[in-house]
Amino acid sequence: MLIHDFRNLLAVIVNYSELIGEELNDPEAIRADIAEVKAAAERAIVLTEKLSRTGRPPA
Repeated sequence: MLIHDFRNLLAVIVNYSELIGEELNDPEAIRADIAEVKAAAERAIVLTEKLSRTGRPPA
């Protein structure tokens, strides 16, 4: 479950990063995409903290 959640967060980061590259002429869209990347990265930080508390690799 944790691996699936982490992969989903990485997919969000990758996809929004690609969108940023396509929206170079739209500063508002870029700001929104960066906010999504930041939110996903923050969720990934929380998830890695959960992983470190388990003391074992996830299944």
